[in-house]
Amino acid sequence: EEAGVRLAAHPDDPPMPTIRGTARLVYQPHLYQKLLDIVPSRSNALEFCQGTIAEMQGGDEEVYDVYSAIEKYSRQGNIAYVHMRNVVGKVPKYHEVFIDEGDIDVVRCLRIYKRNNYDGVIIADHTPQMQCAASWHAGMAFAMGYIKGVMKTIESE
Repeated sequence: EEAGVRLAAHPDDPPMPTIRGTARLVYQPHLYQKLLDIVPSRSNALEFCQGTIAEMQGGDEEVYDVYSAIEKYSRQGNIAYVHMRNVVGKVPKYHEVFIDEGDIDVVRCLRIYKRNNYDGVIIADHTPQMQCAASWHAGMAFAMGYIKGVMKTIESE
């Protein structure tokens, strides 16, 4: 805290309460808040993985969809950085897709970040590989270009 370092917790991926008999820490969106409340500090932050949040199933407590979670944690200023990807489905039946496909409305997400003055890093996360010589790089380039294009459009609105 004195050095200005922010620690950013990634949610459990895949978001399940246990894997191989080991308990998981953040497998539902509301558990992020529990983690933040243990040590309230700007240094205790979130690595906000949109895809993992979108894959989560609801629990007994307050349940958030990905948009509500973005709204809550970006408004609180608790997001250190964002992993942005898109998925179809929920745990245990989900798969990762290109950024402009899937269940997540990326434009809506980026508008929420903008409205709440989030000015941190947004990183393209897992992308499907393309059939070309640089398959991983091509998928990431597509995702980054898409995200950047949407951000520029939102800025000009």
